[in-house]
Amino acid sequence: MKNILLGITGSIAAFKACELIGMFKKKGYSVRCVMSKDAEKFITPLTVETLSGKKAAYDMFELQEDRCPAHISIADEADIILIAPATANVIGEISSGICRNVLTCSVFAATCPVLFAPAMNDKMFDNSIVQENIKRLKKNGYYFIDPVEGDLACGRKGKGHFAPVDKIVEETEKILTS
Repeated sequence: MKNILLGITGSIAAFKACELIGMFKKKGYSVRCVMSKDAEKFITPLTVETLSGKKAAYDMFELQEDRCPAHISIADEADIILIAPATANVIGEISSGICRNVLTCSVFAATCPVLFAPAMNDKMFDNSIVQENIKRLKKNGYYFIDPVEGDLACGRKGKGHFAPVDKIVEETEKILTS
């Protein structure tokens, strides 16, 4: 059984993580979630724990039963880290080497592939700094699923809408089997 570490960040698209968990579980994958503090404004740890059947990681300083720091043990278990939704903030932090929470520290402790599924306003996604951060991460072996044209939280349409969950699942499986 392959282990997916699903990183959830503070985007309105965070609720789509629930659908991703369900789709991965139906396909036989084990899913563990790690949430940024901002993600908790959109969905709760209880929700993702109930759907995944595993305790969510959201506290940087919580020790596991074996006394290993959470970001190390969950990174060691992961066959892939999927950050969905990935905000401009988490993309920028990881691109800059900033480890300030359990999610970013898990990425840097991992030896498995990392896949980002960005979701943000189109102006943010098109910002040259965000695009440079994405290029830097791709250059360093990280994977991306581009957002799509669609309805945005601001009421406009634009490229920044979370990619369809079936496409995210497909791309995750492709990376897991390569």
